[in-house]
Amino acid sequence: MKSLKSRLTQWFNHWLDKRQPKARAVTLTQKIIYILPSRFGLWYILLLVLLYLLGTNYQNNLILLMSYMLVSVLLLALTLAWRNLHNITVSCAPVLSAYATETLMVPVTLHATTPRQQLQCYFKQHQQTFVADNSQQVMVPLVTEHRGYFPLPRLSVISYYPFGLFNCKSMLNLDYHYWVFPKPLATEAINSLGENSGNKNQLADDYDTIRSYQAGDSLKLMLWKRLARDPATPVVKHAPTSPQPEPDWINIPAVSGAALEVALSKACYLMLQLEQRSKPYGLRINNKSISPSCGQQHLERCLREMALC
Repeated sequence: MKSLKSRLTQWFNHWLDKRQPKARAVTLTQKIIYILPSRFGLWYILLLVLLYLLGTNYQNNLILLMSYMLVSVLLLALTLAWRNLHNITVSCAPVLSAYATETLMVPVTLHATTPRQQLQCYFKQHQQTFVADNSQQVMVPLVTEHRGYFPLPRLSVISYYPFGLFNCKSMLNLDYHYWVFPKPLATEAINSLGENSGNKNQLADDYDTIRSYQAGDSLKLMLWKRLARDPATPVVKHAPTSPQPEPDWINIPAVSGAALEVALSKACYLMLQLEQRSKPYGLRINNKSISPSCGQQHLERCLREMALC
């Protein structure tokens, strides 16, 4: 039963791809608009059939007239439902990125020359956005589950206008992708990194050397005990300049499964913390190294490398 359902789903998706290939912007035409009766519409049609049978059986012209009027309303609703979706141009702005299990807000633009009513856009049935203007950009939610680089799922544009009798729908295949980065997992390793760097700087500050005395040097720096032993060559204390902080390296161990996901999540958290502190950092992953740096572009490069790990 499950294999039959998957085959039907695969066949249906292939049929949709033939009718509407991937595109950056799609104009809704008769070819890709699908109209089916809603649940309320099915009850309405059942009522029409019963009224017609009742009118013909008892030869009651008033009941027949009522059934004909209801049929005309049904046909009018069908036409208006189709016109409400026809010639709407749907496009999408460049999709941003999100972290795993977060909700990515996808900017979708609906443009029409005439006002449209009661439109809904969603990637999944339980997440909906209502639109009523003829030209408007809406943020359609998309829940991310796993890290990686994925194509956008089919965007459903649906309307029950005007009376809720028909489900007028179009399932669009927009040619866009989005990034899902590992979910940051708080770790205390960043504190140890910061402490180690601080200790290195402190040691550098405390470490003193000596050099020959030069005119203008403060007498407080003079080594008087050594001057007593060797009066001909006086020396003074000299503190070298503090070295620049060494870049931190984030290493991803060669593991798999749940251990890899935990390692990537912790590495993502460390990376964000180092970026917030404007400290240079590098990444070693899958025998590949990214040179230490900092900045938004460097962060994006490292996060994408981890998303594809």
